[in-house]
Formats: sequence, C-alpha cells, structure tokens
Amino acid sequence: MKTKILFVIALFILGSCTKLTPEQNAQLLKAYKQKNYFKLDKLMSGIKSVSGNPDLILYEATLDNAFNRPEESIKLINRLLRKYPESFNDTILCNLYAMKAQNATHLQNYRAAFHNNKIILSRYSSVCSQDEIKSFKQDNSFYQYLVNAPKMTIIKESDSKISLTRDLAGIFNIPVQINGETEEFIFDTGANISVIDKTLATKYGVKILGDKVNVGNPTGKDVEAEVGLLNLKIGSIEIKNAVFLVFPDSALIFAHGAYVIKGIIGFPIMYAFQEFTVKNNQFLIIPKTVEATTVRNFAFDGLSLDVLVKYENDSLPFQFDSGADRTALYPNFFNKYKSEIVKNCKKSPLKFAGVGSTIEVEAYVMDSAVFAAGNAEAKLDSLYIQTKNLRGEASRYIYGNLGQDYIKQFSDMKINFASMGINFSGKKK
Repeated sequence: MKTKILFVIALFILGSCTKLTPEQNAQLLKAYKQKNYFKLDKLMSGIKSVSGNPDLILYEATLDNAFNRPEESIKLINRLLRKYPESFNDTILCNLYAMKAQNATHLQNYRAAFHNNKIILSRYSSVCSQDEIKSFKQDNSFYQYLVNAPKMTIIKESDSKISLTRDLAGIFNIPVQINGETEEFIFDTGANISVIDKTLATKYGVKILGDKVNVGNPTGKDVEAEVGLLNLKIGSIEIKNAVFLVFPDSALIFAHGAYVIKGIIGFPIMYAFQEFTVKNNQFLIIPKTVEATTVRNFAFDGLSLDVLVKYENDSLPFQFDSGADRTALYPNFFNKYKSEIVKNCKKSPLKFAGVGSTIEVEAYVMDSAVFAAGNAEAKLDSLYIQTKNLRGEASRYIYGNLGQDYIKQFSDMKINFASMGINFSGKKK
C-alpha cells in the first residue's frame, strides 16, 4: 500500500510539472536574460502552471518584480532559494538576490535591501561586472543610513489638482510646500530618488542621516551627496519622511548658471501616489482613490521605469524619463538597425550633461521617426543615436529613453502604478 501511495504521489508531481518545447525554453530564457519583461510576460501568459518547474517560477518571480507585485515576488524567490538553489548558476542566484533587494526597496524595507546587496557582494561578485559591483556598493552606502529611518508616509484626504509649469529646459516643475513656503521642483520620472540642493536643505532643516555618499553619474564622474529626510506637501497631499539626496548647489547649476535646479521630485514619491495624470500639460491630478486599468505597458527595472515602445514592426523596451527634454536612442537601437543608420544618418558629436559634469561622445542623427507608446503615435525629429553606453547596466538592455519631445505632443498622460500602465491621449495637431 505504501509503495502504491508513493507511486501515485510521484505521478502527481510529474504531471504537475509543466513541460515546454526546446523552442519555448529558448524564447523564455532569451527574454529573461535580455530583461525584456514585456516579451517575457507575453510568453508566460500562455503557460497554465509554473508549479514544479524552477525555471518558470524564476520567470514568474521576475514578472512579479517588474510589474509591481513585490510581496509575491519575494515569496517566489524565497521558494526558489529554499527548494531549488542547485537548479541555477551563480549569475541567476545573483539576480534573485538583486530582485529581493529591489522588491525590498519598493516596500521601503531598506534593511532587507542592504542585506541582500551585501550577500551579492560577498558571494557573487565574481559574476558581476565592475559597473554592477560599483552600483551595489553605492546603493548600500545609501541604504545603510535608511536602515533605522522611519518609512515615508503620505496622507491623501482628497483629490489634488496642482498647477504645472515648464522651465527653461521644457521640463515640468511643480510647487512644493515646505514649512509653509513654496518652492518649484522638477517633476522627474527618470530620477531614482528625490533631490534638493544644500542651500534649501539647510533652510528647511532637512534631517541629515550619516556621512556623505558617492552618487553615480551618467558622465562617469561621481558626485558626493548627503542622505536626508524631509516633510513636505504637494497639493493637498502630506508627505512625511521623504528621502532626499542633498547635493552641493554647484552640482545642480548648468550652462554657466543659466539653468539652476533647486530640487527634484523623484520616483519614490511618485510611486507612493500610485496614480497621477498630467492634464493638458497644465495640471498634475492625483486621485485619492486609485482605479485599476487593463493596460500594462510599464515595468520596473530596479528603480528605473521601462515603457513598451513600438517602432516600425518592433516592440522595444525604452526607459521612461519625463526629466529628459528629448528622446534619445541607445546603443541597442544602433546595433539593431546599424546598417540602416550608418547608410542614412549623419555622424554628429553629442554633449551629455549629468549632475556636476559634461562629456562629448560620438553619435548619429536620425532626421525623423515615428514611435508609439500604446496606440499613441508621434513623430520625433532630429533624434540622436548613441553608439557608446553612457549609463552602464541601467541601459544595457533597453533601446532608448522616451522624453519630453514625445510627451508634449499629447495633452494627457496617465500613469498607474497599481496596474503598471501608462496612457497618452489628446494628440495635438
């Protein structure tokens, strides 16, 4: 009887393990390795069960991480590390701990984020690039000061409608209330963290946590900053213990003083809103109650945001960066369409400005091209195509960033983090 029971159990286990064709396995693995979460999501949608298949559980955990289901992602990762650690090589194990750190960051559990990054640095540095090691170290130099810090909280008692203006660079600015006074801060989806200059931080009593940290910069030059907490209001929304990086004033001055940044509202605060709409390029609307949507064309890649963009017959992951005045095309785009670009586009040097420094790199210029996020098509002119990776791991697998030259062609832009969807409407003529 015991043998018969064991035989039945074995049949159940084998039967519950999803079998895939070699072609399916190859497609899933390629999408996973290239961090093409949209393609991976589409491939996984046709699979009924991931039970008993560690590879499929890995992909499901990855999608939960990318599409804002951090608790579910952590559970699946813990299951993999507990039951199937020998099924994966060190590179994938490193990725699992990196995802755990990212999920913890979204949950403001900086202690767990610090711990998981520490595991990566101690066990898996041999499979990491120098850029990745530097990034993990810089993240932990930041997280260490937030381990015992109170979590950010927001209070939304009603819908908020906030006036928007555009600065000299064409980037959205919003009024921010601090200690009863109002300052204009950039509203930037491409900023991994909020920023304030040292003068305002001193004026408004930002609570500094620990010593200075080195912050990575796309130009390759690090900038020293401090980590601090600040209470503020945006519209009718109260935000307590918001995390800010405090930069020296000089690092936020550009074009010989013609363009000065006083502060930036970055991703963590936007994420806490869960949903917002830019209306008629004049107002920021933040609802008290978030509505679920069916559109899912937005994904997390760490603390960056990727959006699915259509170009010709291809669907490509782009970084979404409302703080960029123009759309830029990255080396992946250059390599994918290289023969066409070299034949039809002119070479032109590109100056790239980051916090505290500027560099010049070789690029090509495309006269015009049509891109679409969802069904919202827009023609973009004079597009720079970068041939050199300026952002390290952050841009290794994406094809460009979607900037204000695209965004400004539509009157409305709605972002919903609960459903991970972005929608553009009201095409301007």
